[in-house]
Amino acid sequence: MGWFNCFLTNTQKIMRRILLMAVALFAVINSSAQDTTANKSENKVKLNFYGDINPQIYADTRKVLEGREGEMLFYPLPESLDANGNDINAVPQLNMVAITSRLGLRIQTPDMLGAKVSGLVEGDFTGATGSGINMLRLRHAYMDMRWTNSELLVGQYWTPFVVHEVMPGTRPLNMGAPFHPYSRVVQARYTQYFGAIEAVGVAAFQLDNKSSGPLGGSTEYIRNSCVPDLTAMIRYNSGRLFFGAGYNFLLLKPRTSLVGFDGLTYTTNTTFASHSTTVFAKYEFDNWSLRMQAIAAENMDAHLLLGGYAESPLQYYTTTYPGGSFSTNIHYNYKPFGCYTMWVDFGKSTGKWRPGIFMGYGETFGLDDSVDGWNIYGRGKDIHYLWRVQPRIGYYLSKNIQFFGEIEYTVAEYIEPYRHNVGNMRFILSAVYAF
Repeated sequence: MGWFNCFLTNTQKIMRRILLMAVALFAVINSSAQDTTANKSENKVKLNFYGDINPQIYADTRKVLEGREGEMLFYPLPESLDANGNDINAVPQLNMVAITSRLGLRIQTPDMLGAKVSGLVEGDFTGATGSGINMLRLRHAYMDMRWTNSELLVGQYWTPFVVHEVMPGTRPLNMGAPFHPYSRVVQARYTQYFGAIEAVGVAAFQLDNKSSGPLGGSTEYIRNSCVPDLTAMIRYNSGRLFFGAGYNFLLLKPRTSLVGFDGLTYTTNTTFASHSTTVFAKYEFDNWSLRMQAIAAENMDAHLLLGGYAESPLQYYTTTYPGGSFSTNIHYNYKPFGCYTMWVDFGKSTGKWRPGIFMGYGETFGLDDSVDGWNIYGRGKDIHYLWRVQPRIGYYLSKNIQFFGEIEYTVAEYIEPYRHNVGNMRFILSAVYAF
């Protein structure tokens, strides 16, 4: 009877899931029905479902540092020579996925506290981690309250250094990374409008994109610090011309305990700060758009840029007090490193044919002989610089159906294990069916 009990248990689980799905489907249908029949009421909730299907096929001339089955490309891997002097990483690759297909829901509710109130929930199928590929992953989930001269957004949305108005026109998942940041964070964002001038303040926390450290990628380092990821921005928006600047402050506590020289465990409260700045601009004229951004980023690997930090070997010092008493402090020292990046995107913004080109350059800083022998956490410690040229062409058959072709050529100069350049050419074809 054991097999029968197992069968009965599994059947009950399946029936519960089907019941939950049925209840959820009924709630959606019921909400839609209420929306369509409540036109007489000004207090209705408006729901707008949207999404797209986005298959992409891509080919590389060599292996690359990547994620999500290769669709998230960063830069080519360095030379790795076998016993005969052949490069192990010089292997062409080909793949096709549709994981960036999206589903979303826009929500509008009655005004509250004098503000226009709306919300958005959006997901795709890239998974929260590489092992979750093809699983639904939360992209955005926020509520927005807009007054005449101010706005409050609370929830998950683009990190502030991803300026939505100044994003590259590229189609692949990397969206210009690691030259352009790519990260979503849970945040509280307040914007004050002074005519064409906008002042923005953001307090954010990590989730899908995490800082590196002794535990690997983890949100624990920022949670331990008890200080949000803080950003302040000033922006000018006149319609055709949009530009601004921003500053980011990140405080991490990589460890809460350590093992001393005596083999015993001690608490530690060492934190360290990282500082990053950006400037950005967009100018639209006729049917064309020019966008650009420059970033000086410390320890922003959680934003998919080059950077991280170095952790010293275990340190200690003794403090002597009057009267002969003393105390010994055991700790680690930390030093952030990062990158200077800049990118430019020029493209046609209207019409059936929409050509464009993305160009980016990045260079690391902050790692020198003073951190020899230290632990290095982050991305790009063995890279001197990167650059990329990425021309594209889009054909908009209609509002719902588009086709795209891009060539992405990325070059990296490595300084370890020896100085050398490698380049990768990626060819991408994609289609979008939007609804």
